[in-house]
Amino acid sequence: MGDLKKKQEHPCEGLSDIYLMYFDEARGHLPLFIYPEEKFTKLRENKTFMRPIKYHPIWFLTVDEQEALDHVDLEFKGYIFFGKKFLTKSKREKRRAGMEDETPETIIMIVSLPNDIEIFGDDFIRLLVEIIKEQFSDKLYKLIEYEISKNDVIKTPKIKQIIKEGEKIKNELNDLITDTCREYFSSVIQQKDISSIKQQKALSYLALKGIDVSHLISNEGSSTFSNIKLFDPSKRISESLRLKLPFVISNIEITPNSHELEIIALNNTDDEKQDLTVKITHVKEFFEKEVMNQYVDLWFGKEELVFISPITPQVNEYLFFIIDQETNRRVLSQKIDISTLGK
Repeated sequence: MGDLKKKQEHPCEGLSDIYLMYFDEARGHLPLFIYPEEKFTKLRENKTFMRPIKYHPIWFLTVDEQEALDHVDLEFKGYIFFGKKFLTKSKREKRRAGMEDETPETIIMIVSLPNDIEIFGDDFIRLLVEIIKEQFSDKLYKLIEYEISKNDVIKTPKIKQIIKEGEKIKNELNDLITDTCREYFSSVIQQKDISSIKQQKALSYLALKGIDVSHLISNEGSSTFSNIKLFDPSKRISESLRLKLPFVISNIEITPNSHELEIIALNNTDDEKQDLTVKITHVKEFFEKEVMNQYVDLWFGKEELVFISPITPQVNEYLFFIIDQETNRRVLSQKIDISTLGK
């Protein structure tokens, strides 16, 4: 019964860690909240656990710069760390000259997911940021005051009130993330139409992790979890499944003379697509670097386009993105390992 209760309290347990960081004027960027909460006190000072957070490329971008990217990702030891920076209201007395009480708080959210379920990361971090901004935009500065006040040796009545209010906000935030995790992963598990092999694999990963699905009941009263087919890596991707993708990479090769990466992508639909951005990046020593950025104003149905990018010495892994500028969503995201080409 105790294990079942824990699963219900932390539906992200074993799937995702969620970090909220803030900018302290005296000490730099610090953890504000880590979910599941029990990891906060145990691991916030653990350098190994916090290493991918400390070196995440999101720190080096302004809010305006990262807004154009929607969020910034870092891959580290089998996990993808999705990062997003945003501002919230503040009435907190700042501890640096030139900063007003109303100077907005700089908040960074980082969500980690195993590589096997990275397909859920884009929507998951976007949903979390939207909900937290909507419900806690005018409260997070009080949580920062709480974190700072906890370290004060002398607890005045004012500080005691700040701590009391901070505890209340922290519990509310914990409950919000718990509910959001449960609803989000419930919804992706219940999807019957598996539109990509990556989603098929991700759902299988959730199943094999033994996620509690007792609450996943359809309107007819029967479980929908049995509709999920486990991913079998020994089987080839069926053509019918491949055709459901709006964009696919049809060919990848390295040009022999110029030593460039040539990628042929296909608009796999019959419809014209407008206002797309195609990017190629690579991650080296924790930093993501953009090596190609191409705007496509019009992409005809069934049309193939060629994208050429320079190859960076001693870098084998690249990320290829197609982004819909209107919705700022990735319609194709694929990792390319050039060391395996031709094998």
